[in-house]
Amino acid sequence: MKIIIMKIIDKMNDFIRVYKLKSYVISSLNHNIFSSKYKHTFYGYYDKTPFSFDNSKILAIATNHDEVLTSPKEAVVGYFDRASGEFFEIDTTTTWCWQQGCRLMWWDENCVIYNKVVDGDYGLVVYDIEKQQIIKQYNFPIYDKTYDNKYALTLNFSRLHHFRPGYGYVNFLTEEEKVKIQEKDGVFLCDFSNNTKKLIISLKNIVEKDFDERMIDAYHYINHLKFSPDNKHFIFYHIWNQETKRHTRAMLANLEGNILKVFDNNTFLSHYAFKNDNKLLIFTKSNQNGYHLYNFENNTSEIFSPKLQEDGHPSFISNDLILTDTYPSRFAREQRLIMADKERFKEIGKFYAPSKYKGEFRCDLHPRLSNDKKFIAIDVPFFDGRKLIVLERDNEVN
Repeated sequence: MKIIIMKIIDKMNDFIRVYKLKSYVISSLNHNIFSSKYKHTFYGYYDKTPFSFDNSKILAIATNHDEVLTSPKEAVVGYFDRASGEFFEIDTTTTWCWQQGCRLMWWDENCVIYNKVVDGDYGLVVYDIEKQQIIKQYNFPIYDKTYDNKYALTLNFSRLHHFRPGYGYVNFLTEEEKVKIQEKDGVFLCDFSNNTKKLIISLKNIVEKDFDERMIDAYHYINHLKFSPDNKHFIFYHIWNQETKRHTRAMLANLEGNILKVFDNNTFLSHYAFKNDNKLLIFTKSNQNGYHLYNFENNTSEIFSPKLQEDGHPSFISNDLILTDTYPSRFAREQRLIMADKERFKEIGKFYAPSKYKGEFRCDLHPRLSNDKKFIAIDVPFFDGRKLIVLERDNEVN
């Protein structure tokens, strides 16, 4: 009965927006909508910026595919001219997903990188926008890279898709990905100078570190890898599925593969952002739900803001001010865009999520800041497809 009632409410909300009885996008900030000739145009995850260094270009991928991915589908890789709104296509890829795109990111002022099939397997290419050509190929895909372009972190994108559809890739799925602990799998460090990748932390070692009895007979995988700002450490999530329950813990490691810290196994952990080399902001559910700031140096944590109690995708605007979002509200299906610090809390936008955007097909806002923090890019679900919205920050919320 509850499911039927929720479906009725969803349809009513969709009807209200279709006939414009209530605004679809509400924001106090100046904003522009960017779309292409394709049904869906979006960027992906919140941990990278789509903005070029001078803010003149905004990266995006686009596709006419309109459902969950069960086999490889083509997506167009490109960028918008921010001034004109024109979308320029540069390439295509089949290694992408709805939540994290193709890990498209800026390499330098003129070049971008993105995951793509190379030599019949997952790989990465460097594309020069000025020369309009691929100038380098690598025989590994990446999840994150160091700021100096020396190293990258990667994982098994097929295994990630199998256990967390919407986050990995469907190109090279095998039965091997379905085992509980896959041999020779885990966190890989990639070296751009010699086009190599090396397993530095195996799944077996991850499970053995501060072993928990709930891990027995569970299926293990990793996700959410991120280098610290100084490139010396990284965070990743160890996730294990036990029957119908998913458990998550965060681990801090160095580039030699030594696990330096394991976050509380009994705490629900979600999205995070580095504040600096030694402090990490994570949304947790413990004695007090909300964003907690962890200090690696003295092993302490504190609540960041008592007003922020909903999970979202955070980024630091300044030392004490963050940008984050929320998931769709249960009945109104409104996603909120928020700026907050310890004292202030300001909602700077509401965006309706049509009822078809659920599960792995959902479209989170995934707010991303430009390098100078002047602009915000979000993925917004419309009835006719995903679109990018770029908002310009004002002084009121600086």
